[in-house]
Amino acid sequence: MMNVINGVRDLYEYNVWANTQIFNKLRELPSDVYRQEIESVFPSIASVLSHMYLADLCWFDVLSGQRFQEAMKKTWEMQEEIEAKSFEEVELLFGEMVKKYEVFLSNSENIDKLLIVEHPLDDELLHGSVRELLSHVVNHGTYHRGNVAAMLHQLGYRSVMTDYIVYLYAKKKEVGESNVEKWE
Repeated sequence: MMNVINGVRDLYEYNVWANTQIFNKLRELPSDVYRQEIESVFPSIASVLSHMYLADLCWFDVLSGQRFQEAMKKTWEMQEEIEAKSFEEVELLFGEMVKKYEVFLSNSENIDKLLIVEHPLDDELLHGSVRELLSHVVNHGTYHRGNVAAMLHQLGYRSVMTDYIVYLYAKKKEVGESNVEKWE
């Protein structure tokens, strides 16, 4: 059976895989789709991906010990700069972020480290583990990949499947049917 540490890493690997599916799909489409204005939750796919990146950055800083309010302020101040970047530049930023998370998660002591995080809207404190907060990071990414999928549909394009079960099937193909140990 998969232990908690490997489960957390696998969940993060799913997040990376799913983002990669979105990036691959966007690379297939005309370049103007990235910035095309649309009546949706976000004004463009560029805005969604910028938000996703900045949220991942904010939570990485929190997981690394920075106060939530400071991390949020830092990323808020970067919003226009990140949104102005090209699709290729944002994809590279995501890649750099993945490396940071992978290094952080490679230290198993970090997984169950307890953090105290102040709520962004009031003074309530959350006592949570890195494992719990990383689940939020992945869930947040899933939610916004859904935004991108809906926006692509509105623009007349098909999206890609990024469900966790699709990741599991892809992973199973990657490791091969006979390598059952990898799934334990």
